Order: sequence, then structure tokens, then C-alpha cells
Amino acid sequence: MATDIDQNILTNIKSILRRDLKLGPASVIPDDMPFFGGDVDLDSLDMLLLVTSLEKQFGIKVPNEAVGKEVFQNVSSLTRYVQQQQQSGTAASTTAPAPKIDWLSLLPHGEGFRFVSAVTEVRPGQSAIGVWQLSGKESFFAGHFPGRPIVPGVLIAEALAQLSGLTAPEGVASAGKLAHVDVRFEQPVAPPVQIELKSTLTRMIGPLQLCEVTASVGQTVVARGTITLHRE
Repeated sequence: MATDIDQNILTNIKSILRRDLKLGPASVIPDDMPFFGGDVDLDSLDMLLLVTSLEKQFGIKVPNEAVGKEVFQNVSSLTRYVQQQQQSGTAASTTAPAPKIDWLSLLPHGEGFRFVSAVTEVRPGQSAIGVWQLSGKESFFAGHFPGRPIVPGVLIAEALAQLSGLTAPEGVASAGKLAHVDVRFEQPVAPPVQIELKSTLTRMIGPLQLCEVTASVGQTVVARGTITLHRE
């Protein structure tokens, strides 16, 4: 017998769909609306962002093998899956720390475009921590607010993206490319400074790798958000 649909979960899922797929707050979403081949045809990035929202909203973990056309057949099938996961209390799996490796040497960036000075911890398939040390004498400061140097936010985002490459399950940074950046800068950073970089892998769908990232100076978070890499 089919599981009765929880109307509260159904309503919340439809709200997430309207927001993440940019359907508009007044759009009508039928319970049997398909996610593939219809008016809404999800691509890999849509799936990545949607699954991440579902996990945050409902406190569940959606394993990669569950992300497919069976679960995402339509809105009702997705609702039933979320219900089952909440009822079973699915927990995220953990990965043991990796042995010590010269992670910095594995970054696919040359010294002229490497914005990570040291990698202090990597847990393959889980997270990475590093630092970017700036003296204030770097060439880009000459033209970025001359006389009042500020670390360019775009380079902080690039540093976080470079570190994120090390969170891959195999623990080796690939020659991935940025697919999506959503980073908020909370306050300016002036040199000389050491910026602590943190990246946590939250989802992989096909070639896409989504990471939650933060950049901090001391105890103060100066930037936070998400980085999506397209791994080759």
C-alpha cells in the first residue's frame, strides 16, 4: 500500500521548488509534476542545489545513489522519499582522516596563481582546512585601493575554490572548473594577514562537487557561502 503523503512536507517541498527553480511564488505545482522531460527538466546543477536545500530543510542525508529518476520521478515520489528518510533517521556516514600528505603540492595551480599558502588538514570526501598568508607586498595590491590595500574578495573566493578541490573523495585535487559561486563577504580584510580557509564537501552529483566554505581572520568570519566545482 502506498504511503500517505504528509501534506506539511509536500507544502514545504513545493516552496523549495518555487525558490530554487525560480518558478515564482504564485506558480501552481501539481503533486504529479515530473522533474524530467516536462515543463521542469532538471540538470545536474539544479539537482545539486535542490538536494542541498532538502537536506538542510528536513535534516536528512540523501545518498548519491538515491538521487535519480526513481526518487525524482515527480513531486509525490520525492515527498514520500523525504518522509521515509525522516522516519528512519538516516545519518550521514563518516570518513576516517587521511594519512599525512603534501597536499599543497597536489593543487593544480602554479605559484603565480596559487592562493593557498599551506594546507593544514584534509579529510578526503569530507573537508579541508588551509591558510593564505599575505604580506601586503603582493603585486595585486598596487592597483587595488592604492594606499589603502584590501584583499580582493574575488581572490578570497578563488582561494576557497582551490582548497575545495582537495575535498574530493579520492583526496586529489582535479583540474576542476568553477560552476557556481555563492560567497558573501562580511567585512574587508587588510594585509598583512593570515586568512584561515575551510571547505566542507556537502554533495556530489555526477561531475559537480558542492562545498560549504568559510574564510576567517582570527575568530572572525570574513566570508562564507558555497562553491560548486565541475570536476573533469
